[in-house]
Amino acid sequence: MSGPLGRRFDVVVVGAGVLGCAIAAELAQTALSVCVLEAAPDVAEGASKANAGITSSFYAPPPSIECELIGESNDGWEELCGRLNVPYRRIGALTVAFDDDGVRGLDELETQVRAAGVKVERVTGEQARRHEPLLTDECIDALYYPDEGIIDPVRLTWAYAELAALNGAELRFRAPVLDVARDGDGRLSAVVTPEDRIACRYVVNAAGIGSGALSALAGGEEIRMWPRKGQYWILDRDFGQTLSRIVLPVPTPTTRGIEVAPTTNGSVLLGPDAEEGGDAEDRSTSAGNLRKIFAETQRLVPTVSLDRAIKTYAGSRPAADEPVRLRFDARVDNLIHAGNRSTGVSTSPAFGRRVKALLADRGENTAARPDRVTSLPPVPRVLLEADPVTVLDRRPGDAMVVCVCEQVTAAEITAAVTSAVPARSIEGVRKRCRATGGRCQGSICMAGVILLTANAHGIDPGQVGMGPGGGSVGCG
Repeated sequence: MSGPLGRRFDVVVVGAGVLGCAIAAELAQTALSVCVLEAAPDVAEGASKANAGITSSFYAPPPSIECELIGESNDGWEELCGRLNVPYRRIGALTVAFDDDGVRGLDELETQVRAAGVKVERVTGEQARRHEPLLTDECIDALYYPDEGIIDPVRLTWAYAELAALNGAELRFRAPVLDVARDGDGRLSAVVTPEDRIACRYVVNAAGIGSGALSALAGGEEIRMWPRKGQYWILDRDFGQTLSRIVLPVPTPTTRGIEVAPTTNGSVLLGPDAEEGGDAEDRSTSAGNLRKIFAETQRLVPTVSLDRAIKTYAGSRPAADEPVRLRFDARVDNLIHAGNRSTGVSTSPAFGRRVKALLADRGENTAARPDRVTSLPPVPRVLLEADPVTVLDRRPGDAMVVCVCEQVTAAEITAAVTSAVPARSIEGVRKRCRATGGRCQGSICMAGVILLTANAHGIDPGQVGMGPGGGSVGCG
């Protein structure tokens, strides 16, 4: 390994997905110096945008670390999202049964949910349809979870990154870890990227699907990882606003199932399915898979119609033998593993706090700095306001609506491209404020987005690219 030694950090976090950014946001509020390394050009380019944007109140039975982390995270979403300007609603969910086998599955599931101490109500099919009038008449029994919520997972990831940066963390993109250095005791002492050699005292492995490769590079324990691709339909807001709850089938031992999920911007997601293995970068969709997703979701909600479909997309989630990893490596003394196969968004607040506790147990000073930043400056979002006219009169520039479909103003786009972790591409803007993500998919507003992005970065409009491929969660 060669190259000059760059700045020294206490903690290097590898991966700018939702877990890596949540951990960085927590640690950056302490006296510890933090650097985040991400191979992609932006935050949330992997599993963090390939999910349904649900904050689960229950996913795994006790005793399990996943159950603990969800429990530690779920009650705090309103407060956290209020501070970080992240769209969130606690709308509740229904898991529904169509037949006797499904009812027996609900019996087992209800036992697990109650053992976890999670709020749940057993309801008849008729009662379930009062919670969600669009629910199929085939439903004969259901579980209702009042504490399930929906969130914008990409906006959450960016908000964590913003908070980290405002508290002094350094985020480096297009910075894959190519090599590591060790001291005489076998501890990691530096990581190497294409541009730099970064000294550090701890490394947090939040690399998602790349976690196994990073552990092997660091000389750590074997972590077997593989991609699990999921595909989605996105239905327009005119249908989404008629849906009240998340609707799911009875889960199997291997999957939660294909669901109907409202999004925070009013659209609806149908999916995901689960396709094991393959290329982690494969974001192609299959007509056969999409037909299956439509058929299964239409059985849950018969009014689901592809007449309202505006987009399909696919993304890979990090499947692994060990569903949740949150611990020091068994071989490398200063390597922390932070990974979650299915509930990264739902457990992200607890992940940050738990990693901080791991470092405190090693004697690190993790007390909160008195000068820390704990919230992000609010940016009015016309789409989410009950009185848009009042919002548009707040300050100059707000009244210029650039993205008509999503009602995104020039002020929102400007905030996205001039923030601490700014958007530099069309996709980057879409992830932060949803401009170009509506029913027209940018055909009307893309020129305005390009001009505002180019002006913010002092470049020619022709230099503003689309960004990495694949759609953001909830587009449309």
